[in-house]
Amino acid sequence: MAQASETPSLAELKARLEPSDRRTAMRALQLALTEAGDGAPFVWQRPARELKGKITPLSAFRDGQGRLCRRVVYWLALGSYERQIEGIGCREADGSWLLSG
Repeated sequence: MAQASETPSLAELKARLEPSDRRTAMRALQLALTEAGDGAPFVWQRPARELKGKITPLSAFRDGQGRLCRRVVYWLALGSYERQIEGIGCREADGSWLLSG
């Protein structure tokens, strides 16, 4: 488990997941950022892998490129491994969301 002084990164979370888990997690992120209102948690799970997550969009804004962006808290658990990250998701020209954090 990460020590209090460490901040989990998106790369760390991705490294723990197999490709099908990453696809599931990214589909959930796309839905949450598109459908959930600010402060409304979007909960998802993949029971066969003991994988679950909660995505909470916090606020929306436009970045310097004019893209719609949302601050987001993403909590993920895979068995006994749990992490929470904060990041920013920005909507790309094709309508998909790209998360950084």
